[in-house]
Amino acid sequence: MNKALLWISDLIFPNRCPFCSGFIPWNALVCPECEQKLENGSFCPVCGKQRCECLAGGFFYDGCAVARPYEGTVRKGILELKYRCGFNAAKYLISDVRDILDKNGYLKEASVITSVPMTPSRRRQTGYNQAEYIAKELSALTGIRCDFGLIDKKNTASLQHELSVGERKAEAFKAYSARKKHADITGKTVILCDDIITTGYTLSACAKVLKAMGAIKVYCAVLAGTPIGGDN
Repeated sequence: MNKALLWISDLIFPNRCPFCSGFIPWNALVCPECEQKLENGSFCPVCGKQRCECLAGGFFYDGCAVARPYEGTVRKGILELKYRCGFNAAKYLISDVRDILDKNGYLKEASVITSVPMTPSRRRQTGYNQAEYIAKELSALTGIRCDFGLIDKKNTASLQHELSVGERKAEAFKAYSARKKHADITGKTVILCDDIITTGYTLSACAKVLKAMGAIKVYCAVLAGTPIGGDN
C-alpha cells in the first residue's frame, strides 16, 4: 500500500501500536515508549531455543531465527497479531528475523518461503493465518517468493496449549502432511515461518513434511521464543 493510501486509511482506521494499542502516526509501527520496553534475548541459531537443545536432537529443521523472547511487551504484540489483527507487530519484528537469517547465511540458500498452515475451520474462524502474514512480510523484505500450497493441517481434537509436552509432540507429527498437488521443491531450501516457538514440535513436524517432499534444507523464521508451556 502506498503512502497516500496509508494516510487516507489512517483517517478512517487510526493506526495503533500493537504492543499497547495506543494511537500512533500513520507511518509508524510502534510507539516510542513500547519500542524502548521490547525485551531482548539470545537464541540458538540452530534449535531456536534460549537454552540450546541441539545435543538432544530430534529436530527436522536445520536452523531457526528467533527475534525476541515471548514475554512482557513482545507477548502483548504477538497476542494482538494472533487474535486481533495487530499486524504492526509482525511488520516491526520481521526485520530482526531477516537480520538473523542473513547473519547465519540462511537467506543465501533459500528459494522458497512458506508458513505453518492452519486447518480450514480455524482459518475461517480467525479470517487470516498470522504465520502466512509473517511469511509475506519476510518475502517483501528479501524478494524470496512465497508458496503456501505445500503443507496441509488436519483438524485435531485439541489446541496445542491444551496438551502436555508428550501429547503435543504426538499431535504435531500426525497433524501435518504434504498437499496432494504442490510445487516441486526437490533440492530446494525452504524458509518456514511461524509466530512462536516453544517445544519446536510444530516447526519440526512441518520441516519433516517438507524434507519428505524433497527439500534439502529447512530454516525457520519466528517472531518470538517462549519456554515450555506456550503454543508451538
